[in-house]
Amino acid sequence: MKQTLRLTMVAGVALGALVAGAASAADYNEAPGLAAMVADGKLPPVAERLPVNPVVLEPINEIGKYGGTWRSALKGAGDVGWIRRTVAYDPLVAFSIGWDAVVPNVAESFEANEEGTVFTFKLREGHKWSDGTPFTAHDIVFAYDYMTSDEYFESVPAHIKNVASAEAVDDLTVRLTLPEPNGLFLQRMASVDGMQPLVYQREYCSQFHIDHNPDADAQAKAAGLTGWSEALYEACDLDNWHDANRPTLFAWQPTAPYDGLSPQVTFERNPYYFKVDPEGNQLPYLDGLSMTQTASTEDIVLKALNGEIDFMNRHIASLSNKPLFFDGQEAGGFYLYETVESLMNTGTVQLNQNSENPILNELFNQKDFRVALSHAINRQELIDVLFVGQGEPWQAGPRPESRWYHERLAKQYTEYDVEKANALLDGIGLTEKDGDGFRLDKEGNRIAFRLDVTSDLKPYFPDLAELVATYWSEVGIDVDVRTNERSFVYETIQANKHDVHLWVGDGGLGDALLDPRYYLPMNIESLYALRWAKSFYDPSSDDAQEPPAGVKRQHELYAQLQSSADPENQDALMAEILDIAADEFRVIGISLPPNGYGIARNNIGNVPNLQPQAWVYPTPGPMGTAQLYIKD
Repeated sequence: MKQTLRLTMVAGVALGALVAGAASAADYNEAPGLAAMVADGKLPPVAERLPVNPVVLEPINEIGKYGGTWRSALKGAGDVGWIRRTVAYDPLVAFSIGWDAVVPNVAESFEANEEGTVFTFKLREGHKWSDGTPFTAHDIVFAYDYMTSDEYFESVPAHIKNVASAEAVDDLTVRLTLPEPNGLFLQRMASVDGMQPLVYQREYCSQFHIDHNPDADAQAKAAGLTGWSEALYEACDLDNWHDANRPTLFAWQPTAPYDGLSPQVTFERNPYYFKVDPEGNQLPYLDGLSMTQTASTEDIVLKALNGEIDFMNRHIASLSNKPLFFDGQEAGGFYLYETVESLMNTGTVQLNQNSENPILNELFNQKDFRVALSHAINRQELIDVLFVGQGEPWQAGPRPESRWYHERLAKQYTEYDVEKANALLDGIGLTEKDGDGFRLDKEGNRIAFRLDVTSDLKPYFPDLAELVATYWSEVGIDVDVRTNERSFVYETIQANKHDVHLWVGDGGLGDALLDPRYYLPMNIESLYALRWAKSFYDPSSDDAQEPPAGVKRQHELYAQLQSSADPENQDALMAEILDIAADEFRVIGISLPPNGYGIARNNIGNVPNLQPQAWVYPTPGPMGTAQLYIKD
């Protein structure tokens, strides 16, 4: 049965659910370790540590119990993505576990004006940082005013940087005003980047900023730094997981640093965390987290097989590893749970339709040429060889579970038909061939181009590229597959020196609206038409290029979509965008990825049976990881 994901905005419902009859303040419970600290006078009572109206998180399966450590792993010295997904997903508003709603989280409620330019968030009375100090609207205003500058911080998300003003209406109300309507603002606030306004406690971070501390520069230089801005970056970077003194709102706070040196990165319970279960037990259930830092995926796989990983899918949940985990379940004391990939394709083949090579540019911009190459690909053979028969032939279109599923876009031209491919190529005049059977262009030269690929993301990419090149050679197209390190490949792409690029297919589920890069050229990842994309997101750029009528119409539609706060209107606009994508067929897909998986120890409670798998929806964060617990 097809599952449809529909995204709505729910302004008065807490993450998970608001549960009627939840415990009163007098009945709140806490972890034994915290109760002992209260008894010793080291902590206030639990009712004083919680907000007046805490989030009541309905458990996935059952009420948990306190104690234990969640064991997982980090790959290398920069694997902050896993920390963001597990520890740090507590934004103002959050995605529901099914990715079908945006709901209050740190914010008790929210509202937007009809124009989609003013968003007001009401915070929870009595909410506190991990050091026990009040969390207020002034902390958020400080973050927007001082902690979002490109001058000091890298990769500031657009939904942070493009806020025109942040105003503390009162201690518990913050108003964000945008320079123009943004119907996707709340979704972006609920995404993986939504944590950013909530990690900079004003009291702590202001001590490093010259506007708040006249001695900040001298103090930084005395500490051996270049000045106050370096001290600010060092102390209050977005992904700073090594300072146990820096206050947090998350369920766990760091105790052993993630500095590239420590073999174990550890976290302990935040005694002021703002969520409880329906029986009034303060979350999280688990005492802490321990993440082993290791250099390779193979090390993590081995730890999982040995029963040393409690709950995880990052890095290890590949198709090639699945038989190992399936066979190792009994010995390792774990099982496999299922995820729905947000990726809509195992491989998007992007012909550069803004190529600086005039011959290739003319060919790549002919729809019949692209259709011919698509028919020349034996997708079922690829699925059988590379994906052990899992998946189905699929173009670059949203998944069947998505509310934006578009059957024509997804399934057209997926039939393996060499005869039809040859007829289409003959039909556009490519009838002459050289002695090796390769087709010649209008100048009498062999039609040949480079297909750039990297194995950094998906190990199967080089094999997939070689098979595609083989299929295309059978219809007279000569392809040179080049496998290089990702940074080198992207240097070539950003200089617009690429011919064809292979990547996965993002935008298959709830991320279709936020990142429709393969449905219309609209951002720096639309590698099939970077210059047309620039005409949308950076029209003043010297290398922006006016797109053809169909793409121009898509840009108009997406601009309207971004300005609309009405989900039904967004759906109608997206449908028209996808209609045009199907008409023009600019990106070639390979196959629909099968459902993914993760591993969970048999004694870990409240693991979701099925959850979307994505970066924008930072799996497993929206499930509410604070509810995980260790069974008897």
